[in-house]
Amino acid sequence: MLRILLFISVMCPAILSAQNIRIGLFSDKSIKELEGIVGKGTYFVFKDSIQLAKLGSADVLKATYSAGMVRVLVNGVEKGRGKSIRLIQDKQEDFLQLRLISPSAKQRSYEGDFDIEIRKEALNLINNLDMETYLEGVVESEGGPGQKLNYYKAQAVISRTYAMKYWTKHKENGYNLCDRVHCQAYLHHRSATVTIDSAVHQTRGLVMIDQAGDLYPTYFHANCGGQTSEPHYVWNEEIPNLCSFKDTFCIHTQQAKWEKKIPKEQWTKFLVDKYNFPIGDSASNELLNHFKQEQRVAFYLHPIYGIPLRDLREQFKLKSTFFDVDIVGEEVVLHGRGFGHGVGLCQEGAMNMAKKGYTFDQILGYYYPQMKLVDRAVVIYK
Repeated sequence: MLRILLFISVMCPAILSAQNIRIGLFSDKSIKELEGIVGKGTYFVFKDSIQLAKLGSADVLKATYSAGMVRVLVNGVEKGRGKSIRLIQDKQEDFLQLRLISPSAKQRSYEGDFDIEIRKEALNLINNLDMETYLEGVVESEGGPGQKLNYYKAQAVISRTYAMKYWTKHKENGYNLCDRVHCQAYLHHRSATVTIDSAVHQTRGLVMIDQAGDLYPTYFHANCGGQTSEPHYVWNEEIPNLCSFKDTFCIHTQQAKWEKKIPKEQWTKFLVDKYNFPIGDSASNELLNHFKQEQRVAFYLHPIYGIPLRDLREQFKLKSTFFDVDIVGEEVVLHGRGFGHGVGLCQEGAMNMAKKGYTFDQILGYYYPQMKLVDRAVVIYK
């Protein structure tokens, strides 16, 4: 037993402290200056163990990158400088309203504590908070308002599993996960949505594991268009426990279908320039005029041409790779299905399942076959 505990303490220090999680905020920005205003409660400003200031509702904090240091001002008066500044909430429900000044970005509100550090000649803004509080913000950011409890419960389990599985994804940046879809959308703190808070609370600690006892790969997307995608179609790699299947729950929802028109000259130029498409060949040209996907495939027209559909999606900013093509005059008309990469859980399908009365575990079992629900402590100590 001592040997097991020693192994855990040496190899898994981050997971053992997983009650709190560190999230990089505005992680796609090189922050030079930001502003913080208390939205509720009180915050204390520290450099190391020295208290620099106490923030109430009328106070404005500014943090600026200055010659390799964080320069802190409160109400226009400098309070100190350091390599790292910490903002600590007085009570758990206290939150800050944060706004980037340089570069400019819209205001967001977050609960928890904050670290402002120096990284690559810019400010690194990190939100340090309780895992379950973080999940409330993620579920609301990912699922939006007005959904059924069982959808939110499914999303909470997915997001908790993801956070644990990719705990060290941004280790080199000084935090666990970022706030963008690169990890999970975390755009603001919970907005007092009782249903979402209840969903996170009722699933507290629950995660998904596979048959080997490993945390399940919990990929998800907005709408699969009626069929989920094979992972290697998207990322050129196999992911165990995820495979393509027909999904009838999303085909009549908001983002099930789309259409886009692209100039034929622009479309063919991309194919010729990047893939040497034989535009002068009559047989190839005939294929170009009509392309149909009865079910999802990886390549445009035929694998022999070596044109991955994911490349077309990226180049022409398409909602998905699940589309048919018709040439109408001088335009390429795309008739598409779905929104997103298509791998794993289809959010609109899951939302519809919840509306039809399916429970959260039935929803998860439908999209993640072979999954098992366990308390995260079982994964930590197994």
